Amino acid sequence: MHLQGEPVALPSAPFDGWRDASETPDHPLSALDGAEVGQGVRLRVQIGSRIREDATPFRAFLDSDDLGETLAPVFGGLHHAGAAPAQNWLAVTEFAGTVPVTGGEVEVPEGIDIRSVEALADLVPPGGHLLMEYGSTHRRITARALLQDVPPVATPLGGMMFATGCGVAFTDLRTTTADGTRLLQGYRPLDTAHEAHRAPEMLAQLEWFMDHSAELDWDLQLKCRPLAEAAITVLRSRLGVLAAAFDVN
Repeated sequence: MHLQGEPVALPSAPFDGWRDASETPDHPLSALDGAEVGQGVRLRVQIGSRIREDATPFRAFLDSDDLGETLAPVFGGLHHAGAAPAQNWLAVTEFAGTVPVTGGEVEVPEGIDIRSVEALADLVPPGGHLLMEYGSTHRRITARALLQDVPPVATPLGGMMFATGCGVAFTDLRTTTADGTRLLQGYRPLDTAHEAHRAPEMLAQLEWFMDHSAELDWDLQLKCRPLAEAAITVLRSRLGVLAAAFDVN
């Protein structure tokens, strides 16, 4: 499923010059710093030197009241802002499902994962894109599902992006990134009319999937069918509201 415009081309220059986001309060990424993603758990964000494509690298650590700050980032990527809506995007190119802390390692709970995606999505304006990697071990269910042609919104990662407002449509970039990074690109609707235009296509895909999902591996059915059912419910309700708003018969 595509919208107009080319998929985001990610730069390959190395990231350096890290500094705390609190030192650059005017940068959009500073809003991510300190975001609460769990009970007593916040994001601590560092921003790198801007690279040639005018994108800003960033990385985020978890800071827990109980365990302190993680010794390595939980995720990292790039942020880009521009005048046109489609020029505004945020890409998470690395995600760690397990992070080191003083004295050992901890697994990132699902709740923190979901709230982190929500915090990232909040930085994407109308018409912009959120890109999330799915090549990590943590995203293996999403990777398997996409390879078996499950609609992105019915995958664990796509479902989170949809729930946080960056899933009016999706593009799977597994074959288009220069470095082989597997990314799922989710679009935030430009406006209500855009949302109304895209919803029927997604609903049709999901209904087809529900009729044919018996061909999937059992574990994927258990993960993906409930997500598809939830999205169908949301889309049907949304279409009803939109039809009333636009006086569609």
